[in-house]
Amino acid sequence: MRKIAELLAPAGDMDCLKAALAAGADAVYLGGRLYGARSYAGNFGDEELLDAIRLAHFFEKKVYLTVNTLIKESELDGLIEWMRPFYAAGLDGAIIQDLGVLERCREAFPGLALHISTQATVTEASAALFLKSLGACRVVPARELGLTELSRLKRESGMELEVFVHGAMCYSYSGQCLFSSLLGGRSGNRGKCAQPCRLPYRICRGKENAKPGRTKGALDGMEEQYPLSLKDLCALSLLPRILEAGVDSLKIEGRMKSPVYVAGVTAIYRKYLDLYASDPKTWRVEQADLDRLSGLYVRSGLQTGYFERWNGKNMVTEKTPGYLGTDPGLFEEIRKEYLDPELARPADLFVSVFVGQPISLTVFCGGHQVFCEGMTVLKAQKKPLRREDVEKQFARAGGSHFGIRQLEIEMGEDCFLPLSAMNDLRRRAFQALFEEMTAPEEGRAGQDQTSLPAAEGRQRDRIDSERAKTTGRQAMALHMAALTAEQAMEGVRSSRVKRVYLTADAIFSKKADEPLWRMIRERKAKDPSFSFFLTLPVILRFGSVPYLDRLARWLTDTKEGALVDGFLASSLSGLLWAGGQDRAVALNHTIPVFNRKALETLMKGARFVSYAGSFELNRRELDSLPLFCQERMVYGRIPMMISANCVRKTAGECRRERAREDKEIREEPKSMECFLKDRLGVSFPVLTDCTHCMNTVYNSVPLSLHQYLPQLESGGVCALRLDFTDEDADYTARILRLFSQEGGTAFYRYTTGHYKKGVS
Repeated sequence: MRKIAELLAPAGDMDCLKAALAAGADAVYLGGRLYGARSYAGNFGDEELLDAIRLAHFFEKKVYLTVNTLIKESELDGLIEWMRPFYAAGLDGAIIQDLGVLERCREAFPGLALHISTQATVTEASAALFLKSLGACRVVPARELGLTELSRLKRESGMELEVFVHGAMCYSYSGQCLFSSLLGGRSGNRGKCAQPCRLPYRICRGKENAKPGRTKGALDGMEEQYPLSLKDLCALSLLPRILEAGVDSLKIEGRMKSPVYVAGVTAIYRKYLDLYASDPKTWRVEQADLDRLSGLYVRSGLQTGYFERWNGKNMVTEKTPGYLGTDPGLFEEIRKEYLDPELARPADLFVSVFVGQPISLTVFCGGHQVFCEGMTVLKAQKKPLRREDVEKQFARAGGSHFGIRQLEIEMGEDCFLPLSAMNDLRRRAFQALFEEMTAPEEGRAGQDQTSLPAAEGRQRDRIDSERAKTTGRQAMALHMAALTAEQAMEGVRSSRVKRVYLTADAIFSKKADEPLWRMIRERKAKDPSFSFFLTLPVILRFGSVPYLDRLARWLTDTKEGALVDGFLASSLSGLLWAGGQDRAVALNHTIPVFNRKALETLMKGARFVSYAGSFELNRRELDSLPLFCQERMVYGRIPMMISANCVRKTAGECRRERAREDKEIREEPKSMECFLKDRLGVSFPVLTDCTHCMNTVYNSVPLSLHQYLPQLESGGVCALRLDFTDEDADYTARILRLFSQEGGTAFYRYTTGHYKKGVS
């Protein structure tokens, strides 16, 4: 039978790992006590993780370690030291989100397979190819990609694809969610998501501060529901199409679920993978197996995810998103079949027992063999050793991970041995064979990382030098990001604003009229230090190619295009596209920079000018990163969640039908005429982006660090950054005046976010 794809199962603890192996997984992914995106799973202690690697290798399966959180500067060296024993033990791969972690693992652990986590939000081939150039061999794409996109990603990148086929789904693009972080201080990017998306919300029309009488419409009066909670994924019926798209690894979600769940789901996917491998023409799914999957910890129903659609109301939970009832009989059946039997490999034994010679045992298993000798066999004085006595001792293998398939005994007359001598020989032989079968390849000690690589040391020297030059600088420059031309014009008017970012979509809007461009020309003529950038969308997919081509033509074919000095890249895909446009590139906060190594990696291959500090870092942590090119975020609604699914569509008000891949995307206006209200009456505005068929849920109040302006002015960062979303021109001007002074009193409700405390 040909092998067509790897079946990858979750292992939240050792019992789950054994369940996955028993049920037919080819590989398991698991987390240790640190750096994994499931802090509340059982996870593995350091010694237990080493045992897990050995056990999986004994059964000829692979182990991938999740190192898929964002790593702070102070943690990076500790990560490498923590991973070193696992690498030496033969760890097969690491699943990584942070680019700094990717680079350090590549340097420290040659030969270790580096896989890119779905948390990295890879949505098209250029990002995958860039990560491939950094040493990654596999990518877990964003779960929002359809089958056509997956096929194209495989074809154009040549990388291995690992795709989720079963389990819980996030509403947000993975890696683009700060909901839990901002509401409760538990960061999903750090493995501690509290899942506020599973709570009830009411979808409302209008702005959240609209006056009574101005919020009437089809969305009003809707009952409380769960618009951010997706039903669980079950792609079993799509298995042939997923395989035909070129997917290399089928991934089951569930590191926080039970061994019964792991075994039950893994066994069914194993069954249908094997059936397809043996006879794809007659392949079909039996309803009984779909029913079995429905009885295993399903949250409010099953659906096929994004494989065949862009989004949809039927993907979303309408009732309480708790787990449906389970079948105790099914659980007991799974337990008896996969969990109760001892996990073992068949072994053949040959025993030799002759007076005057050491008893010897040869054990054969999986192409390996060991030969062990024990105590010298004595001549029996009274009761000689019987063959059945020897057979009884060597027919047992409890706890050794071996099962006796065949036992052959050669034995002389009048032999005597204590039973304990035979038991000791058996234990030593099994242990020796186990160690031989699980021994890692040579050269797995890892490189010495006691000092920084020379290039990184030079980069740090330069960064520290630039920081010293900028410390104490007064009249800190302001940068601002705008969603509308009206907001941008207020920034152009302000002499303190030295850089304006305007969403690239605005230049194609009917409202993008001549006054904005005239003001930019006049400002540039008076102030050579002023620059105008376009902000690229956070999510760029294969279907975005026509949009980007149109933007590139506009830049070269219009007089307005000549006024654009650079781009604010909001994703790795955007950074790579902008790097090819011969203009300056700044990094948005949606490209998280938690450590210097990540920034150094992102700076490659582009005319890099600045990056925005992450909303999840506190002041001390932000100060540990390069300051000479850092924009410190000081005002604006923080994007809590970016999604392919649409809140308005869930409410029955889809404003457009998504154009198919590689076709011109019809321009539609952005809209913030919708918000979510939680059980406490807190409102979260939602930006409906119909151009890119994307939603952004914003925090209820803006971040505002106006009270810290005096210390920020002397802090050494290159600029203070303000982001505008739903503010009108007058409100924008008032905010700019506040931040142009050395502090003042805010005239609005606000939060200081994580600036003082940060996330753990």
